[in-house]
Amino acid sequence: MDFDKELMDIYPWMLHLAGKFCRCREDAEDLANDIIYKLLINRDKFVGDKSLKPWCLAVMRNVYITKYNRQSLVTFVDYDSVPEFSSSCSSEDLTLFNDTLAAIKRCIRKSHCMDCVIYFAKGYSYNEISEFLNIPIGTVRSRISYGRKLLFQELNS
Repeated sequence: MDFDKELMDIYPWMLHLAGKFCRCREDAEDLANDIIYKLLINRDKFVGDKSLKPWCLAVMRNVYITKYNRQSLVTFVDYDSVPEFSSSCSSEDLTLFNDTLAAIKRCIRKSHCMDCVIYFAKGYSYNEISEFLNIPIGTVRSRISYGRKLLFQELNS
């Protein structure tokens, strides 16, 4: 079986499937192209006697979930850029922003786990955070979980 030919043959199917994950055609095309890229990079991991579609579906699902999670996270700004951000906001947004920033500062005083949460919110992976802070991945996961709960409690109090 020719991997490249089969990949070209199932591209319309992948595009259709990506359309079920995404709202607009451009996002679906981006997702399908990301999948093609990932499949081509990892072609050596594909077992040639099996169908390519299940593997493609698994990769697409994982890529979509990862992108969705990164986009749905609250993105944090560095403290240096706070004045720039706050000057372009409405008064409602500015109040919400200041409340959130104050909650983050209170959480930072309570626990050192917030550094993991902030790195995670900026889009770093568990592995990258583990390397930055020189701690095990399990500790990173634990700190992120605890830090998110702490921040949630602080914002709702």
